[in-house]
Amino acid sequence: MGVLSDLRVVEIGSSAATSYCARLFADFGADVQKVEPPAGDPIRRCAPLTPMGQSAWFAFLNFNKSSTIIDPAAPDAVTQLTAMIENCDILIDGRDIDPTNCPSIDIVAIRQRRSRLIHLEASWFGREGPYAGFAATDATIRALAGLIKLVGPAEGPPLHAPDFQTGILAGLWGFIAVASSAVAQMEGQSGRSWSVSIFESSLAISEYLMFEASARGEVMRRIGINRFWPVFPGGIYDTKSGWVGVTTFTPAQWRAFCDMLGLFELRDSPALSLGEERLQHIEEIERQFMPRLKTRTAQEWFAEGLKRKIPIVPVPDISDLLLDKEKGSAAQSCLSS
Repeated sequence: MGVLSDLRVVEIGSSAATSYCARLFADFGADVQKVEPPAGDPIRRCAPLTPMGQSAWFAFLNFNKSSTIIDPAAPDAVTQLTAMIENCDILIDGRDIDPTNCPSIDIVAIRQRRSRLIHLEASWFGREGPYAGFAATDATIRALAGLIKLVGPAEGPPLHAPDFQTGILAGLWGFIAVASSAVAQMEGQSGRSWSVSIFESSLAISEYLMFEASARGEVMRRIGINRFWPVFPGGIYDTKSGWVGVTTFTPAQWRAFCDMLGLFELRDSPALSLGEERLQHIEEIERQFMPRLKTRTAQEWFAEGLKRKIPIVPVPDISDLLLDKEKGSAAQSCLSS
C-alpha cells in the first residue's frame, strides 16, 4: 500500500511528460490506467529497443501502470472513456502533444458533472505566448531553453542526448501541481485544472543563468564533459571496474567525498567549500581524485558512498538492469502490459 493508493488516475494521449507524471503517481501506489489505441502508445516503438523489439523508454515511463485498449472506431469508445474518467480522481492528459487516436471527449462537461476531478494537460508551449500551439521535440525545447548550448566539451559543438529529459522535467512539475490539488481536496476543495508547458518547465533550469547574464553580464559557457555549473565534482567517472556517478552539491557532501578518498587537504581548504569555488580549480582537483577512484570498483565506491550519505551510484548497463530483480520484474510487467 502506497501513500497515494486511494487515488485512481487515468492517463490519455502520448507524451513523455504526462507518462512520467502518471508514473510518479503509480510509484506512490495510485491505481493508474493508461489508455492506448489498438496499435499501442507510439513511445512503445521508441529506441533503445531490447532484442525482442520492446522499448526501454516505454518501460521506464510506465512502471506500475495498467493499460486499457480503447479503439476510437468502436461505437462505444467515447462512452467507455468518459465513464473511466468520471470514475477516476485524476486525469493526466497528453493529447496536445500527441492525441494518438484517443476518442474525442468533452472535458468541460465531464468536470461539470464531476467537480472533484483533477485535470492536468501538457503542451509544448502552453496556451498563450508567441509559440502557443506550435509543435516541438525534446531537442527543440532544449535548444530554445538554452540547455543544449551549455552541454558538451569546452571547445566544439554542443551535445544533445536523444532522450526525454524535458518531458521528465515537465512531468515532475505536473506531479507537484496535481499532488498539491489532491492534498487540497482533503480540506474540502474542488478539483483543479492545470496546464503544464514543457518549454517553461525547462526554462526553470536556465532562468538563473539568464538573470545572471542580464543583471551582471556573466554569461555561462560550456566548461567541459562532466562539468555542470555550479556543482563540481558532479558527473560520471571511471573506476577500477565500471563507472560511478557522483554529485557533491553541498559542503557536507564535498567533505564526505574527500574523506572517502583520503583527500584531507582538499577537504579542509576553505577556498574549496562551495561548488562555484571548486570549478575554478577543476584540473587540480581532478588530478587528485580521479586516480584514486580507479583503485576500487564502482560497486565498492557505491557501498562506501552510501555510508557517508554521498549522492553516488554505479552506472549500469541495460543487461545489468535486466538482471536486477526489482527492475527486471517491473520492466517485464510494463513491457507486456
